[in-house]
Amino acid sequence: MNTNETNEKLIEMSELSKMIRARDPRTALKWCENYNLPIIPIGKKKMTYRFLVDIEVDRKITQLLKKKYPENWEELYGYYKTEDLNSYLLATSEEENYTEGKITSRSNPKSSFAKAFSKT
Repeated sequence: MNTNETNEKLIEMSELSKMIRARDPRTALKWCENYNLPIIPIGKKKMTYRFLVDIEVDRKITQLLKKKYPENWEELYGYYKTEDLNSYLLATSEEENYTEGKITSRSNPKSSFAKAFSKT
């Protein structure tokens, strides 16, 4: 395995801290310890496996999707991973019944400007 392949498989604590929005790489180190991710010292740098980080970062979204959309959560997770927002919205809007373009409540405008605006 060459160093390029190693760099793709591993993630430095400084990069991980940006990913989890931490200010300090020591926080990322603590995050790894909390999720039982292995810490690999390479020279002065500390690294962990990118694959395992991705799993832990995505764990909450998969739990949410499984709970909210048990029938098609895998499909929706695929849309999330590929950032296919349109397909995600179409798949989830079929589940929910939206009243598109219908007014659901009446308002009682008080000012003359609001009364004139509500007539249009």
